[in-house]
Amino acid sequence: MRLGKVLPYVEKNDTILDFGCGHQAYLLNHIKEKIKNGVGIDYDSKSYRLSPNIEVRSFHFIDKLPFLDKSFDKIFALAVIEHIDTPKVSKLFREFSRILKPGGKVILTTPTLIGKVILEFLAFRLGIISKEEVSDHKKYYQKKDLEILAKNYGFTVEKYITFQLGGNSLCVLKKS
Repeated sequence: MRLGKVLPYVEKNDTILDFGCGHQAYLLNHIKEKIKNGVGIDYDSKSYRLSPNIEVRSFHFIDKLPFLDKSFDKIFALAVIEHIDTPKVSKLFREFSRILKPGGKVILTTPTLIGKVILEFLAFRLGIISKEEVSDHKKYYQKKDLEILAKNYGFTVEKYITFQLGGNSLCVLKKS
């Protein structure tokens, strides 16, 4: 469902960063025929070339991304920011602003407070999803939280919606 929400933001000839792509680089693998270039980074992945135009790198974010200024048209961060310590999220958004081209977009998904209740029930009561992954959530972002991050780092919120009965959100930020 998450993929279906973000695919409309992929345009022909985009240069894309998938931050937190996972070891399978699912998004990049799905869009490799459409985009010009893509880079996926994740601390839990090995470095490899997925296709001639797609590279996956093992990378653990601390405070700087390994890319030149204005390198990307779009940055995707799907189900990622909730796993990052709050002070690092500010550094991450500063870096997103630096590496995005003017008018570029950050497309992110993150669970909401409703999602927290659902995820914790599924993990801790029913045991049908990973307890470790849900326990790793540092913060559940609401629209206001994302609006503040956007304002502080030179973005405007172009779109904010919730899906999966309000348990997840999609936020599209445009670099001012």
